[in-house]
Amino acid sequence: MKEILTALMLWLSANTPFQAHSELPKVVFLPIETMEQMFYGDNEYEPDQLHGMYNKDIDTIYLPDDWNRNSAWDMGVLVHEMVHYLQDQNEMKFNCSNEMEKMAWPIQQFYLKKVHDYDWDYDQLWFLVISNCNEPYNF
Repeated sequence: MKEILTALMLWLSANTPFQAHSELPKVVFLPIETMEQMFYGDNEYEPDQLHGMYNKDIDTIYLPDDWNRNSAWDMGVLVHEMVHYLQDQNEMKFNCSNEMEKMAWPIQQFYLKKVHDYDWDYDQLWFLVISNCNEPYNF
């Protein structure tokens, strides 16, 4: 995993505005049920929506235990979480954690296309909702 993280760190520093750091994030593989419990707690949620997460307090990326380095999508998920790690390491400030997604989704999409020729056309309206601090139903 160290080699994958190093290669992705170099790619991100060459293709994004982030400054690369010599320290790599810790990566922990967990059953998806454990990740969902950590992320959602007792709140209701849609299954199969969580693909990875980053804990900035301990510089740790969590991936499902079935994560596969040979899968373009799974590599894109790791890139997405590394964007959050680099946002944290570069001390970027956000009004809320949702705003962190404004960079992560497009960078993940760019990586998937550029490196894997994988087209990920996410829903722009959904992206707008989940990457802003406003409550989506608070008009």
